[in-house]
Amino acid sequence: MKGIVLIALAGLLPVLSGMAQTSAPAVTLEQSIAAALANGDDNKLLQANLDLGKAQHAENVSKNSWALGGSAAGGYNLPGGNSALLVAKESTLTNYSTSAQGTLLGIGVNGPLTAATVSVSPWVPPVQPLGTVPSGDTDSIVALNVTQTVWNGYPGGPAQAVVDKSLLSLQGKQLATDSGRLTIVFRVKQAYYTMLAAQQDAVVTRQILDKQNALLAQITTVYNLKQASDVDLKTAQINARSAQVDVENADHSLRIARIQLAILMGRSTEDEFSVEQQDSLPLPAASLPEAISLALSHRTDFQQLELSRKSNSVDLALAKGQGTPTVSLTGGVAEIFDWTATSAWLVNAGVKVAMPILDAGAVKYLVDAALKQDEIYALQERQLQKSIAATIQNDWEAVQIQNERVEVARLTAENDDLLVEVYRIQNQNGTASTQDLLTASVNAASAHTAYVQAQSNAQLAVLQLLSDMGY
Repeated sequence: MKGIVLIALAGLLPVLSGMAQTSAPAVTLEQSIAAALANGDDNKLLQANLDLGKAQHAENVSKNSWALGGSAAGGYNLPGGNSALLVAKESTLTNYSTSAQGTLLGIGVNGPLTAATVSVSPWVPPVQPLGTVPSGDTDSIVALNVTQTVWNGYPGGPAQAVVDKSLLSLQGKQLATDSGRLTIVFRVKQAYYTMLAAQQDAVVTRQILDKQNALLAQITTVYNLKQASDVDLKTAQINARSAQVDVENADHSLRIARIQLAILMGRSTEDEFSVEQQDSLPLPAASLPEAISLALSHRTDFQQLELSRKSNSVDLALAKGQGTPTVSLTGGVAEIFDWTATSAWLVNAGVKVAMPILDAGAVKYLVDAALKQDEIYALQERQLQKSIAATIQNDWEAVQIQNERVEVARLTAENDDLLVEVYRIQNQNGTASTQDLLTASVNAASAHTAYVQAQSNAQLAVLQLLSDMGY
């Protein structure tokens, strides 16, 4: 009886690990990530939000750019009443009338702080009161007017401040997009390694089931020969049943892991595929201080906070600028030609300074609010630095612990294999029971399953560290 049992148990000694050959197509980690970025809805949403941000920034830039416009008008004034009064007040009346005498063509160039207009009136007919002949000569007028704002509280003007803040906002959306894509990649890697572990576990549990079924058949034969006890048979039956449940659970975990990875990849959840074995992930840094330093330079939330401080500095500059004078210059030249070949011209220049005198403290409060907001951002930066350092330290130490657990699991599996061999020899010599040998075989199988899980946990711990470092 002992010889038959030992032959059956000898098959449990090899390390129960590795990948099962499958006809389902295998995908690599790189293919999984590429598919998720190309087909996944999450990445499409990220890109749509970024495109919206680019369009909004382009709109703000266009509003702060040069514009060219033109106009054309025509009119005819029909005066009446006292001729002397009319001549004396003709220009005043024209200013109050709905249209100028004759035709008027204009073209203007407008910039953020500059406006220039050229106006041409090629035909200005003489005044012609009712019942009289036209008085005066037909004229033509050409005029150029320029307005330049020198300073109005912000370099380039408020419109430039809008553009500056818009650019910072766009940079923030780009960071958010990059961060979102890193999150997608992390989730794909996490799902990939989870499926890889489930795949390996399915192989191991099925090998265990085959061995336990074979052992049950051998024990049943021996039992029928009245050479094994009821307890031995019952134990073998329980071990086989337990192995079957483990296979069903492993298949379930693999099926769910495949569905979750398929969703991230944008594939049908009905697709059958496997994942390829991957090399162990290397640590991104040689030491904990280096890992913390890299995290502070790569984390997008830290960079977002820096952008918020820069945006607030624009608000502070605008607030301070509201308490400074606004200085603008104007200039122009106009020339009138009558059709008798005489002409006259006029050149004008001016300067305007506008200074707030009383604002009930509005500017002061705006400046104080911006300064306090900057203090809040500074506090948040220091708080975030501490939080990032604590998170990285936790992840770093977790990786070390998981690696130690991998080594312990490996040594345990090797030791349990040796114990099986020891019990085999003792069973041959009559110093160990069949129950001892059966228990040792189950422990060895469980140890190899635990070794596979420990390796998966170590990989996931490194992934978590990479994610929290901003990679």
